[in-house]
Amino acid sequence: MPAPTLHHLVYQSSATAPFSEAELQALLRQSRAWNEAHDLTGVLLYCEGDILQVLEGPTDEVLGIFARIERDYRHRGVTKLADGPIAQRNFADWSMGFGVVTPADYRHLSGFRPLEEAEALVKDTDRDAASLHELLSEFVHKDVARL
Repeated sequence: MPAPTLHHLVYQSSATAPFSEAELQALLRQSRAWNEAHDLTGVLLYCEGDILQVLEGPTDEVLGIFARIERDYRHRGVTKLADGPIAQRNFADWSMGFGVVTPADYRHLSGFRPLEEAEALVKDTDRDAASLHELLSEFVHKDVARL
């Protein structure tokens, strides 16, 4: 049987209430266990109540967990930023990498603007969904010691 097609999805949302450190740790434990059981990898960046997450894995698993996230009462303003097939995982070693980042950290992400603005990321005709995935991978891996 052929291996399932790899898929990635990047989304941005706001927490309905800020997460405490204990709540973030509990969320990570739960997410990592789920992801390991469902062959998912990725990273979650948390910035003052804003969430940016990359999910990677088999298409049905990625789309299934994203559908759950969209219904999760802890999220509002869930916005899909990138979605599609990938040749390889950028976060293969992490069932769920995690970092609490400051707004200044997001300046490394070209085109990022706060969620309150009409469009969170500037649309760039030269940058497709795979490029966003790679940009996030570079950002995270560059600062991997901090995560």
